[in-house]
Amino acid sequence: MARWLLALGMLPAALLPPAPAAGAEGDEPFVVVRARKAITVSGEEINDAVIVIAGGKIENVGKGLEYPLNSRVIDVRDRVVMPGLIAPRTRVGLPPMQRKGVHGDFSVAAEYFPLPEVNIELLRAGYTTVALVPGGEDIPGRAIVVRTGGPPETRTLRSPSYLRVAPDKKVLREALERAEKEIEKQKKAREDFDKKQEERRKKEAEAAKAAPQTQPATQPGQPPTTQPEAAKEPVFEPPPIDPKLQVLVDLIQKKQGELALLEVGGAGDVVLFGDVLKKHDIAHAYALRHLLSTDFRYVAEQLGQQHARVVMLPIITYWSGSVEREHLPRMLSKAGCEVSLNPLTDQPREFQRMFTRLAELVREGWPREEALKSVTLHPARLLGLDTRLGSIEKGKDADLILLDGDPLDPGVRVRGVIIGGELVFELDRSPEGQYVIKESR
Repeated sequence: MARWLLALGMLPAALLPPAPAAGAEGDEPFVVVRARKAITVSGEEINDAVIVIAGGKIENVGKGLEYPLNSRVIDVRDRVVMPGLIAPRTRVGLPPMQRKGVHGDFSVAAEYFPLPEVNIELLRAGYTTVALVPGGEDIPGRAIVVRTGGPPETRTLRSPSYLRVAPDKKVLREALERAEKEIEKQKKAREDFDKKQEERRKKEAEAAKAAPQTQPATQPGQPPTTQPEAAKEPVFEPPPIDPKLQVLVDLIQKKQGELALLEVGGAGDVVLFGDVLKKHDIAHAYALRHLLSTDFRYVAEQLGQQHARVVMLPIITYWSGSVEREHLPRMLSKAGCEVSLNPLTDQPREFQRMFTRLAELVREGWPREEALKSVTLHPARLLGLDTRLGSIEKGKDADLILLDGDPLDPGVRVRGVIIGGELVFELDRSPEGQYVIKESR
C-alpha cells in the first residue's frame, strides 16, 4: 500500500510487526486492530476488541475474533479505539471570503487546497472528516466533505454537499420563488412542446387518411411498393435553468441527498425560516449561531417536534437577559432533536479541546451516548454519509482514532489515527518525554 508522509520520524516496528507472506500472489492481507476497548457508538462498547479490516472497510468487530495468519496487526491493546470525529461545519484552513447574493453554483471545491500543517492539527485532535463551507452571507454556495488524511484520491467524500443559507428569511424566500419560476418555465415549455406534437400527429393522421392507398406489387418481376419512412419524433429540450438556482430547484423537487443548512442566530430566525418552510417544504437542518447568551429555549419544543437536525457549539450558555445557565445541547436532545457539535471556532486549538468540552457537557447531565454521537454518528447522518462513517460497524470505512484513555477522561490524548485501514498519524513520547508526531504509513 502507499505510504503517506505527514511529519518526520519513523513508525515503530513494534506497532506494525511484519506479517507472514500472503497465501496467494496479489492478495492483500487483512488489517487487524487489537484494542483494549472499542467504542462502537452505534452499539455496546467492547473490551479486548478485535477489528478486522479489508480494503479499507470494516469486515468485523467483536471480542476474540479469528483472522488470517497473514493479517497485518496493529497491536494497540493499551488504547481505546472509536470512530473518527466529524466536524459538520467549518472553514478551517480556508482563506477569508465574503460574498453576498445567491451563489448556488459555487462550491468550496474551487478554493480548497489541503494544507498538511492544518491536517496534522486536525488529526492530532482526532478529526478524520470535516465539512468545509463557503464564506459570505445570504446563500454563498455549497460545502464539500473531505478527509483529513490518507491518499489524496480518497480524501474527497462528497462534492458538492449541503447548501449553506445565512440567516435571512427574505433572501431564501426570494431565491425559492425564483427557483419555482424556473420550474414553471420548464413545465410550460414541456406543455407547449406536447401540444405542438399532438397537433402535428393529428395533421399527419388526417393527411394519411386523405392520401390514396397503394397496394404492394403481386406480379412477378414487379418491384415491391415501399412505404415512406416515418418521420423521427422530435426530442424535447427543456430551457436551461439558471445555474445559481439549480440546487434550489433540486431542493423543491426533493432530489435525494440535497439539504439546506439554515443558519439561525436566535429563536426569531427559527420562526421566520419556519414561515418560509411552510410554503416551500425543503430538506433542511439548522446551524445555531450562538455564543454565551441565547433564547433558543423558546423554540426547543418546536424543533423537537420536527425532529430537527441541529448543529451547535459545545458550551453551556446563559438564558438571554439573565444569569441562568442553560445546557442547550441537553435541552434540544431531550426535546427530540438530533444534535451535532461543532468546534467553538475554526482554530485548530478548538478542535483539540472537543473532548474536554464533551466531558463538561456530560458532567452537567448530558447522556454520554448522546455526547459521543454528537461528534460521530449524528454529523455523519447530517452529511448523508452515515452508511460509511460515524460508527464502528461492518461495511463502514475504517476511519478510527486511538486514544490513551476514555474519551471523557481528563487529559485524554489522541495517540493514533487510522483512515481507510491505514495508520496515517501517530503521537508518541520521545526519549526526552515530550510528545512528537511520527511518520505515518
